[in-house]
Amino acid sequence: MSFPKLLPFLAVPVLAVAAVVWAWVGQPVSNQELLANFAKAGDFWRGFQSVGAWPWWTPSFMQGTSLAPSWSVMLSNLVLLAGSVAFGFLAGPKIAVGVCLLAGAAGMGLFLRRWTGNALAAWLGGVLFLCNPSVLTRAGDFEHFVVVASLAVLPWVLWALTGFLRGGTRRDAVVLGVAFSALALAYGKTALMAAPLLAAFGLVVYFSTPREERPGLGLMALAAGVVFVLAVVPNLPALREAGLVAMFEFGPFEGWQQAFSTKSALAWFDRGGVLGEGMGPGYAPTTANGGTYLGIVAGLVLAAVLLRGRIDRFVKTLLALALGSFWLSFGPRPVVGGHFEFLRMSAGAADFTPALAWFLLAAQVWIIFRLLPARTAPWLWAGVAISFVYLFVAGFRILEWLPPYRNIRAPFDFFQVTGSVFVIGAVALAAGSLLGGIAWRRLRIAMAAGVAVVAAVDVGVYAKPFFKERMEAAVWSDFLAAQEFLKAAPAEGRVHPFSGRYFFLMTPWLSGRPISTEAFNSYLQQRNAAVLQGSAFLVEDQMLPYLRVSGGAYLLVDKTDPDTPQALQERLRAVCPVVFENTHMAVLAVPDPLGGAFLARDFVIVSDDSPVNAMAALGGAAHNLAMIEARGMPTDEPGFQGRVVEGRIAAKEDGVLEEGRAFLKVPGSGTSTYERFEFAAPGEVGWLVFNEAWHPDWRAFAGGVELPVEKALLAFSAVRTDGKSPVVFEFRAPWWYDACAWIAVLGWAAAFLYLAGRRPVRAR
Repeated sequence: MSFPKLLPFLAVPVLAVAAVVWAWVGQPVSNQELLANFAKAGDFWRGFQSVGAWPWWTPSFMQGTSLAPSWSVMLSNLVLLAGSVAFGFLAGPKIAVGVCLLAGAAGMGLFLRRWTGNALAAWLGGVLFLCNPSVLTRAGDFEHFVVVASLAVLPWVLWALTGFLRGGTRRDAVVLGVAFSALALAYGKTALMAAPLLAAFGLVVYFSTPREERPGLGLMALAAGVVFVLAVVPNLPALREAGLVAMFEFGPFEGWQQAFSTKSALAWFDRGGVLGEGMGPGYAPTTANGGTYLGIVAGLVLAAVLLRGRIDRFVKTLLALALGSFWLSFGPRPVVGGHFEFLRMSAGAADFTPALAWFLLAAQVWIIFRLLPARTAPWLWAGVAISFVYLFVAGFRILEWLPPYRNIRAPFDFFQVTGSVFVIGAVALAAGSLLGGIAWRRLRIAMAAGVAVVAAVDVGVYAKPFFKERMEAAVWSDFLAAQEFLKAAPAEGRVHPFSGRYFFLMTPWLSGRPISTEAFNSYLQQRNAAVLQGSAFLVEDQMLPYLRVSGGAYLLVDKTDPDTPQALQERLRAVCPVVFENTHMAVLAVPDPLGGAFLARDFVIVSDDSPVNAMAALGGAAHNLAMIEARGMPTDEPGFQGRVVEGRIAAKEDGVLEEGRAFLKVPGSGTSTYERFEFAAPGEVGWLVFNEAWHPDWRAFAGGVELPVEKALLAFSAVRTDGKSPVVFEFRAPWWYDACAWIAVLGWAAAFLYLAGRRPVRAR
């Protein structure tokens, strides 16, 4: 079958995706990540408008934080914004998901067509991409838009890599650089996970290409240079910022890596979690087994091919890469270690479950031997060595020696995200090979259509979220009502949400008020702000002082969310009065809020910002004492009360620690932006505390003179003021941040202009 003859069949998957998205758009907002992704994308755009240039700081989330990490998802953000401009922020992101699914399917088909020349396998590859459980789980169930966007790009990287290694032109080199850069800017984590597999695939294609057709080192350097300019350069600021944010320092990182890692190949055939029913906690968190499920079609087709005498080399290549990704997905454990962890969790599972797990463990070794190039003695010994490494060496631990891989907390994504693409390709090629043996063309077409139908029906269990209401529509309606109240509420300041649901990140977009915490990207919060915030809720009497000094004006409580238990709600209501309430939401007012800045007339000093001092900072704030980190400060400064030593406040020499004078709210004046805040003259001498999260790039000015900025209360910025002049705080990122952004943007423009106007010219 020629490719043009398959074109009419392309309408079927397109219409199917359109129908799914149409049904999904009609569903209410869910509690998952899609709106959170849009909230961050929309905030970057508003920051751009506010600053009139590249924004590097946002006050909207997590007490304020850097926007440098946004460049690792910039392509995803642009797609979300484009969809939202066209269709609104509720329907637009869902339509963008549908576009990504079709783009990924097209890329998979064109990659297989270019690599193997098999048009039928190419069509099947596109269909199987749409019917892949991992893709649908990420798209509909958990709404991981950045993962879906990167999955859409990955097949195009394979397509570009194949063309480059077989073509050897400058144009091919630029196309490859653009494709991989798009992957890195869709989701940097996916690019990292795909990199070793892409390198292995590239070596196979390179050495299978005739020597005279292989690209030279100059072209390889050109492709690498394009990637450096388009993807690495814009992410250089994020490398600096990584040392300032919390990352996973305060989370159970080791536990996450162990939980979010593969335990057994049983998940290959565990449709809807049936086989894993009764397993202990932590067996397959967050994906309900769908991320690793291969599907009936994949299982039958791959079994048929592996049991045959001869396996096509294309199928072998992709299966080997898929198995390699599965090896990496076991994370901190080797495959055998994961298997025994699985057995430990299987006490409550069906009796046959451990036996099936043992069988599948042995099957992996059998697959390794089936993928060997030959059955000669040297290759058999090589198979023994490979099997030993596969079973007893944790490949992920080797990768973790490289700094970029040290912060991957979900190793099973090596298989569920990147490995799944190689599985799709292997199944499509294997099915194409099997169907290619059917001489009668109509029967061949009917069988291919049957494969597509079976795959679609099989994956239906993972498509349910597109058609099923997953959160009461009234929850979103009540949330919108609360946002309307917050938009018009009189007190100036932040909102502190109490909810584990992700649509709460729409608060800045809808009400114009920043939020101080979130359940989405909290690891990107500035480190000191995370320490102070985490300490604030450990002791009952420190919560209210924290809310005041951090600029909190209102609490937004998700009354029906499991993450806000009744005991917590009662605790909050005991200290903050309710000012708005409906069935699902409650807004509580922080008593005597201090807004964005306040004057502390009495203070204590500390010499470092170690976390042990957080309690002292909050304890002092409860008594109107600001903790200032400063060295060499004269002890005769007005308002000086004492020092913090090993987390405790000690009164100054020959003095008694007294209650400080009340903090004075200092109103804003002039025009504020995302990176500039102006406050009125306080009228008294003291420390003006600015409660955006502390960052070394904040500068302060009064009367045109720059003031030294010190850390206050561990997490904020403060300047000593005479009270006579307004004080301006400006976020001034290093000059090279803008340079990196503009180099990347101009590089993308140059690459597109080159590709639009340059004809392919072979160059050695």
